[in-house]
Amino acid sequence: MSELLSNFLGGGWQPGAGAGTPLFDPVLGTELVRVDATGLYLADGFEFAREHGGAALRAMTYRERAALLGAALKVLQVNRDAYYDIATVNSGTVKNDSAVDIDGTLFTLGTYAKLVDLLGKRRFMFDSAMARLTAVLAHLQTPAV
Repeated sequence: MSELLSNFLGGGWQPGAGAGTPLFDPVLGTELVRVDATGLYLADGFEFAREHGGAALRAMTYRERAALLGAALKVLQVNRDAYYDIATVNSGTVKNDSAVDIDGTLFTLGTYAKLVDLLGKRRFMFDSAMARLTAVLAHLQTPAV
């Protein structure tokens, strides 16, 4: 029987309580791992995301968030050739078929990083095209939590 992968939920790794569902190599048909979420309380994960992840993001400027996206992109780009190897071995595709997914993902992430960087050093966004309420006030869109 293959390894049962743990789930990252609520700030830590937790195994499911069940036997798990096997995931198979699409080419060879061999069992790779098992996954299971039985007995996990998803509300804890949502609460952790809101309290810790959301708070951490709200503390950052959009430019800082863009830098994180850019750093993730660099890691993915360094490993780009490995993703092509994995795609070829595990799904039998050719490089041109895999390029849509691999290079498309890299392009999209890079585009998001550039667009977010344009928002600058703010930690909020204006509601619509900066709806002015008076000469000195503007309506701001902020997270509810």
